[in-house]
Amino acid sequence: MKSVLALAVAAFLALTLGMPAQAASFANIVLSATKGGEPQNAFPADTPVIYLSADLVDIPATSTITFSWVSIDSHGVAPANYTIDKVDLHVGENTQADSQLSKPTAGWPVGTYRVDLIIDGTVSDSAPFTIP
Repeated sequence: MKSVLALAVAAFLALTLGMPAQAASFANIVLSATKGGEPQNAFPADTPVIYLSADLVDIPATSTITFSWVSIDSHGVAPANYTIDKVDLHVGENTQADSQLSKPTAGWPVGTYRVDLIIDGTVSDSAPFTIP
């Protein structure tokens, strides 16, 4: 009887310890010209606001997520990899998060951009987009 119990405990531990834990991450990352709109990866220079939404996957309630809006290459309008804006949010009980960036007064400079999605100071994912 003891050997059956020991075997059951060993099997349980092997299954439990052998399964990797789900890493904290983002899913269903969407950039759009309208809140809740269709996914886009290119926006006209006169787009009033660019919205980002993402599902939070196994991110602890005590974590801080950051959306960092970056101009990778705006053809000299800003330095390469220039951080335009950062938005910090405390996760709490949220399972979804949003961020947005408004059009500069003179319009979006032509170029390549990204939004870095950061969990507690570590980049987890990035969402690239262009202004053609």
